[in-house]
Amino acid sequence: MAMSQAQATQPKPSSKIELPGQNLSLEETLRVMDVAREMRDQREQAEEMFRRDDIRLALREKLMRTARLSGDNVTEAEMDAAIDQYMDNLHTYADPKSGWNNFVAHCWIWRDRILYSMAGLATAGAGLWYFFG
Repeated sequence: MAMSQAQATQPKPSSKIELPGQNLSLEETLRVMDVAREMRDQREQAEEMFRRDDIRLALREKLMRTARLSGDNVTEAEMDAAIDQYMDNLHTYADPKSGWNNFVAHCWIWRDRILYSMAGLATAGAGLWYFFG
């Protein structure tokens, strides 16, 4: 009985089998984490590209249906060219046209500066009028 209790309390001998990655240094661990992060980023980019292709395909089908309903004779090549042009110019910036609306928008954006400048000029003018007038 005492012999069985002694055997039960003794630690089992550890196996000499070492699993891959069990004793990695800090540098090796960081390198593995960098590889995992890069793989995740590439997977996300690939998924986004597949979604873009799906969006393009759905857009082309919708536009082709609309063209058929309106009676336009548009080929798929023409539609693909139009979609390519749309996607290429989707996120490009173009300056707004000059004109009255543009001027009013800039004045609205700069309203604080304009008001402070006008108040400063009015104060300076009143001071000059008071001292030299």
